[in-house]
Amino acid sequence: MRRARFAAIPAAAAAVAALAFPAVAHAAVITRPFAADSGDSCRYGSTEGTLGWQYGPASPLPAAGVAVSGKLADRPLPSDPAAVCRDDGYSSTVTFVAYAGGAEVGRQSRTADNATTSFAFILGGTSAATGISSVVVQVCRTPVVTLPPSYCGKPVTYLAPPVA
Repeated sequence: MRRARFAAIPAAAAAVAALAFPAVAHAAVITRPFAADSGDSCRYGSTEGTLGWQYGPASPLPAAGVAVSGKLADRPLPSDPAAVCRDDGYSSTVTFVAYAGGAEVGRQSRTADNATTSFAFILGGTSAATGISSVVVQVCRTPVVTLPPSYCGKPVTYLAPPVA
């Protein structure tokens, strides 16, 4: 009987300690959707996907990195009906730029020509010192064979989500 009482003491102490001292917080990821297009009437170039804002255990520090995943489509796609968008001889490029305040801390681009391209990459690093505060997404179109002029849709800015 005495052994049972003594064995219960460490278990009770562990339960009280767990309530008094919660476990150290783990890194958090807050996922938000994104979308942008080339700004033309046919929406020749368009992109969509998710931005995964990666916060360290010392949140609410600025996001250390942003996981980007999604797809870029450049019309006409092989599955499009012929009347949707004619082939205009341009390709589409999406550019993602990460900022810490006003300073650029990361950049990635992907290109598609009459196709859909999937992508997944990380902007920034794993250090909270990077402090990503926003990501700007923009789709531009560039001639495949001839010299520019190129044109771009409106840049879309995504701010780091607040951490509660």
